[in-house]
Amino acid sequence: MAVSERPRWTNLAALGLLLAGLGPLLMLLAILIWGLDTEGDLPFFLGTTAIALIASFLVWRFGAWAKIVGILAAILVAMALFWTAFGLAQPSSFFDFMPGILVLPGALLAIVACIMALLAKRRGQVAARADGGEKRGIQVVTGVVVLAALVSGALSLFTRSTAEAGDAAATATLKDFEFAEGQYEVPGGSEIFVRNDDPFFHTFTVDELDIDEGFGAGSSKVIDIPQEPGTYVVYCVPHTSEPEEPAEDDMAATITVT
Repeated sequence: MAVSERPRWTNLAALGLLLAGLGPLLMLLAILIWGLDTEGDLPFFLGTTAIALIASFLVWRFGAWAKIVGILAAILVAMALFWTAFGLAQPSSFFDFMPGILVLPGALLAIVACIMALLAKRRGQVAARADGGEKRGIQVVTGVVVLAALVSGALSLFTRSTAEAGDAAATATLKDFEFAEGQYEVPGGSEIFVRNDDPFFHTFTVDELDIDEGFGAGSSKVIDIPQEPGTYVVYCVPHTSEPEEPAEDDMAATITVT
């Protein structure tokens, strides 16, 4: 086999790992651009990105052992970032939706293509560049990712809701995956102004009051508060594991209706 020749499906496998690595990189860029508190997120996102991108290069440059490394790297990244798949339900939130498009589909593509490349090498199916089915596969995958990015970007921009605080009794700001205040107090029958300052999708949800409003990046709304006195848990659905008894790392607060 010539130095420049590679087993068929090698380029597709490398592309899959590249896409899987772009997912956490995209989220990291959003966190840095919006100036969010990264805490332990920086090494996590940098690490998963590095694993995927280094594995992509190894798969593209080297032989059978690199394909095995690529499979292991794809599995590792998929396990670490499996939750990005939930972002597929939010096409109007670019930084949620695109990682969902990139990470798990990219990892799965890499695993399948690495296996196919190992089989192709055993059969002597090599080429200097992608052709035939592999070339069409690369074109289709690239086209789908670009189209998804354009559609999600447009939806994120044009479906963003904006409102003024007006005579709202209180303001709740969603920032750094937290409510700006741990407790809110509003009179029954009044309004609360809610603004999402994160680049990710959040909700303002109070089950007992039948309130469940979604907020894309930069969105703001005025929400009516029913005349039902009491203290309730308000939380973000995607970022709270136990709404009834929120943990410290859940995105939740309390709201008291007087």
